[in-house]
Amino acid sequence: MASSRHVDAFVRRLGDGIAREIHGRSRVALAYSGGLASTLIAMIARKRCALDCVVAGVDGSPDVLAAKAAKAHLDYRVEYVVIGREDALRIRAQIVRSHPGLPWRDVHNLVPLHATLERADGRTMLSGFGVPQPGAAMVAALRRANVVWPLHTIARGTTLSRSAVQSAAAALGLPPEWARVSHRAPAEGAGIRDWLR
Repeated sequence: MASSRHVDAFVRRLGDGIAREIHGRSRVALAYSGGLASTLIAMIARKRCALDCVVAGVDGSPDVLAAKAAKAHLDYRVEYVVIGREDALRIRAQIVRSHPGLPWRDVHNLVPLHATLERADGRTMLSGFGVPQPGAAMVAALRRANVVWPLHTIARGTTLSRSAVQSAAAALGLPPEWARVSHRAPAEGAGIRDWLR
């Protein structure tokens, strides 16, 4: 586990990075999965703005259930984007056209994020992408989508460890059971992976 000095420095860098990205923007949303990274970003961002957590998935999917728990226990403002099979396939086709050559796994994992972007309504969209470190093609796709992903920004080309993110979340008061949540690929968490095969 990282020392408390390193954890505090990490939290400060993340907070400063989020503050820079949302400065002067009155409407901010977070593509929320209920995972560790998006929950940590929500903990910090909602102290700096009126944050809406937007979750996309099938009703009853792990991400939707996590968002409902965050709304009930952490008092997050949550919006739900219910994805049907046709929506998932339509969004996948748009991603393939916009990002030719992007690996299929990355295409599939971008579908829930793009579903939330369709509901952005002019809001800046934050994302928890960054742990594990996305490949170069995914980095380019996220940049082209105009998504703000603070963990990648503060990493400055280094790989962030899951334990660093867990330590930061725990230091901010996230209950231990939330900090220990297993990583889910976005398509799996949204409950749409089987449709995209």
